[in-house]
Amino acid sequence: MAHTPFDLRGIPLALHLNGPVDTPALLGACAAVAGRHPVLGRVRVTRTESTPEGYPGVATAEATRPFDLERGPLARFTLVRVGHERVRLLFTAHARVFDAGSKDLLVRDLADAYFSRAPLPPPDGTPSATWDPAPPDGAEEFWRRREREPVEPVLPGLRTVPHGTGPGEIVEMVLGAAESGALTEAAATLGATRFELLLAAVGVLLRGYGTVVSPLALDLGTRTCRTRERIGPFVARVPFAPHPGPDEEFPAYLRTVRAELHAMYRFRHAPPEPPAAPVLFSYRRRAAVPEFPGIGAGVEWTVFNGVAHGALHVQAVDAARSLTLGLRFNPAVIGHDDVSRIAGHLRALLRALAVEPGARVSELLEPSRPGPS
Repeated sequence: MAHTPFDLRGIPLALHLNGPVDTPALLGACAAVAGRHPVLGRVRVTRTESTPEGYPGVATAEATRPFDLERGPLARFTLVRVGHERVRLLFTAHARVFDAGSKDLLVRDLADAYFSRAPLPPPDGTPSATWDPAPPDGAEEFWRRREREPVEPVLPGLRTVPHGTGPGEIVEMVLGAAESGALTEAAATLGATRFELLLAAVGVLLRGYGTVVSPLALDLGTRTCRTRERIGPFVARVPFAPHPGPDEEFPAYLRTVRAELHAMYRFRHAPPEPPAAPVLFSYRRRAAVPEFPGIGAGVEWTVFNGVAHGALHVQAVDAARSLTLGLRFNPAVIGHDDVSRIAGHLRALLRALAVEPGARVSELLEPSRPGPS
């Protein structure tokens, strides 16, 4: 199977450690994590030094360096010393062995191994790192009914519609405690989760631009009680068909979104071939940063690897008191300024929903109407 250079890049994160880091213990923790999660295979660990000014270039080079899928390894740690008592541990792994939900497990296990200075026990659950339950009856028919011809979305400034992966840039915005809290209240009022509310809001935004059929695909997690402690590729990319009508009330559309998600959860372990959807939505809740005894720790959860999927990828990372929305895009088909406008429209739409969660879709479309080019 042929791969583009962008298919060969991994999923990165960066652990920031400030203080008297015990380097041998940290390197031992890397080895312990690799031992606990054999799906990672042979893990490469390297060390280097940089300066605070030079570190961003080191981190970008590491995040965008492709993997050799035939020869491996498919996971690597890079320990970078950037000054006195300042260490950055970069981790990157390919999607064949890792997913966004694995990040919390990786950082937690690193902290546990650093504290214990000992190998980690195997995770609870099934011995197979990629165990899947038997697909329920009806999975093939369920996904067949959701097949559709490729849809061309309407987006401000979109010049053409790519499929697959390509070069990427990102526009990122953070909703702080006040805005995030307002969304929580709106979701509770509507009897929905924040994930369901955000997904429905993206559908309304696309409708506001003139897209009349859903162009969306979702990344759904597939972990079960047997695999929730395991690093691995526990994600399925699936088509998402519901799309709002302009005269529909938002709560009614949200109920349709919730019903479709609940139906999909039953069949997510037997997904179809990845759809050629030009707009991708992914969501995850991130855990708190675990403690590393005696040192300050922080995590860059959303290090950008320079890859875009399709025309637009809306990536939501939910924390206890904030929400980070990253809009990844291919600059060959849509400009940075246009995606910044989309981000602004999405923020305005979320604010409108927080004020009036029971509004009609047509009443919510005003913030997302594109202005003149």
